[in-house]
Amino acid sequence: MYLRWRRDRIILAALIMVSIAILTLHFRESEEGLVHRVQRITVGLIAPLQAGVSRMVDPFRHGIHFLAEIRDLKRENERLKREVAELKRDLISLKVVAKENQRLRRLIGFKEKTTFEVLPARIIGKSPTGWQAIIILDKGSADGVRKYMPVVVDEGLVGQVVGVSSHAAQIQLITDSKSGVSCQILSTGERGILQGETGGELKLNFIPKDSKVRKADAVITSGLGGVFPPGIFVGTVSEIKVNPYGLYKEVKVKSSVDFSKLEEVLIITNPPPKTSFPAEGG
Repeated sequence: MYLRWRRDRIILAALIMVSIAILTLHFRESEEGLVHRVQRITVGLIAPLQAGVSRMVDPFRHGIHFLAEIRDLKRENERLKREVAELKRDLISLKVVAKENQRLRRLIGFKEKTTFEVLPARIIGKSPTGWQAIIILDKGSADGVRKYMPVVVDEGLVGQVVGVSSHAAQIQLITDSKSGVSCQILSTGERGILQGETGGELKLNFIPKDSKVRKADAVITSGLGGVFPPGIFVGTVSEIKVNPYGLYKEVKVKSSVDFSKLEEVLIITNPPPKTSFPAEGG
């Protein structure tokens, strides 16, 4: 081991001495000296080889760079996808908040302009069957809700309270087939009973055959029955038919409320509800 180490040191020292001698000679001799000529010859011989090797290596080098760029682009694409997904979620949240604010502003506007005392409530459930038009609210007797209280939104009449627990209330919509609301055609003053039909349609019964009712006439609550105060907007006449053998016109009414989009409502808590005409259901 010692002999090998000593030999390596001797070789290293010899190489250093030779290098110093060559460098000294290179700096001292002219451009036509031996070392310079050897250098030019060596460069001339090696240059073509370097060019060939470079041409062979370039495609691999470019390929490696291309793969690196693809990797970076893939990472950037994944990052952009995550940002787009986050922006979409934020946009959806903003739209939901905007719609909720719009609904609340309408309810607040109605609350400010009405003479009724109203209690805001949110819909937390709906009837599981298509035979009933019932919704469940998050306010109950603990909040002052009582049976037969009317329920409205800014657009018009929604229904009435038909069942109450401590923290929830069951609302029968005016589109329910068992619902009945005493209404009045605003243009003619004629009164009838508004009844819900299967499929969510409304018909106004007991309008005389000689009535001057027309399409688009406004329909409001009449106040008869003691449940719904007078003057609450219900909707407009959408269709009129005359049965030659009947005593009354067949009047269809289009509600001003889009029941499929209801989320918040107002419960009218005054005056205390009465049920003078239970046969009307309202």
